[in-house]
Amino acid sequence: MRRTTLRSLRTRPVAVVCLFTVLALVTATGFAGCGEEAIPSPTSQIDIGKDASVKVSIRSVQTGIQAHVATTNALPPKATKDVLGDFVQPWPQNPWTKTDMTQGTGPGDYTYTPGPGTSYSLVVHLSGGRDYVVQ
Repeated sequence: MRRTTLRSLRTRPVAVVCLFTVLALVTATGFAGCGEEAIPSPTSQIDIGKDASVKVSIRSVQTGIQAHVATTNALPPKATKDVLGDFVQPWPQNPWTKTDMTQGTGPGDYTYTPGPGTSYSLVVHLSGGRDYVVQ
């Protein structure tokens, strides 16, 4: 079996051209699917993590609302740290602002709407203008 070396390739220009052609094709086809949509940006991956974080964190607020109802037999007027802070410790953080989660419309904020009796709506706002309804 004959071993191929760089010296033997120099003496065979056709082999060198073929080898580099094959390498170029493999490289080109290997990166063909690596367009903008194929590789998600690091920022979108961070937002996915932050979205998951607020979906978990809003459960603390939900638990605070439920504890308030169990204690007072009425819904809290607002779902804020001032009202529910005795039931929720520590208060969840908004990963976008690095401050306490608050009622609002930005990512990591939430909307609390009391309903009739002890029913209520609790929605946390995610990245990209999406919402997650807590049930």
